[in-house]
Amino acid sequence: MKEKMLIRKISEFENLLAAFYDCSRGKRRKDGYQKYLFNFGEKLKYIEEEINRTKNFRWGGYREFYVHDPKKRLVMAAPFRDRIVHTALHRIVEPIIDPSFGCRTFACRAGMGNQKAAIRLQKQLSIMGKNRYCVKLDVKKYFASINHKILFDRFMNFLPDNSLSTILWSLIESHADYNLKGRGIPIGNLTSQIFANFYLSLLDKKACELLKIDFFEDKYEEGAGYIRYMDDMVILADKKEKALYAASELVRIANSKLKVEIPTYKYVVLANDPIPFLGFVLSEDGGASIKKE
Repeated sequence: MKEKMLIRKISEFENLLAAFYDCSRGKRRKDGYQKYLFNFGEKLKYIEEEINRTKNFRWGGYREFYVHDPKKRLVMAAPFRDRIVHTALHRIVEPIIDPSFGCRTFACRAGMGNQKAAIRLQKQLSIMGKNRYCVKLDVKKYFASINHKILFDRFMNFLPDNSLSTILWSLIESHADYNLKGRGIPIGNLTSQIFANFYLSLLDKKACELLKIDFFEDKYEEGAGYIRYMDDMVILADKKEKALYAASELVRIANSKLKVEIPTYKYVVLANDPIPFLGFVLSEDGGASIKKE
């Protein structure tokens, strides 16, 4: 039996219904949910028909507001109807893309998360002991810097068919200001999480190659380690030169191939000092959480 094209899997009523219920969790008192609840089955059928007919979807405008977590961030919330389609896309695409992340990245993945990342780093530190050198990297204004064309081309190369090309491109360009610039994806979309996580996976593979550690198998090496949580990267090596060379190569590839910047003031070099990471301060002896103001 011929495999269904991805666009058909996404637009199936059962997938849209499951996406609707996923979006409804914790939102039962919100206006967007309440307004959509009336005749929601018929509204889902309209979405199904629109996607099947056009291979696309008419995205609405974003509601923008700031959150502090603890840094001030601009969040762009899509309408409830759009979030259903984001979730429907994510339900089909995520199982295809996630295996390409290997075992070194921890953000926005089932069974992962910031605590797992901190535990992983602390265990790596305990294995390496004082005989290690650390470099921390992160990307300047990461979500706002993601290049649309590079993201689209790399993402489409991982999918088994090209049936999502129209809807994914329109989604990537759905924010008016970012569309004009050709870069940037909204913080707040479920699909933005997988896009952003995927975008830097090229660096994960290169880091593992340079440090001579396994990308897919979840094991600990004595001479090197690497962890990424979204755009926060930690490089560990038993020699200073190895850590610095790996870091310089990741910075070069980020700039040349991904068109994002890892500036020098975000290039934090540590010897065997405790490492601040995701709200924790970690060392070979253990870790402590940081109180966020």
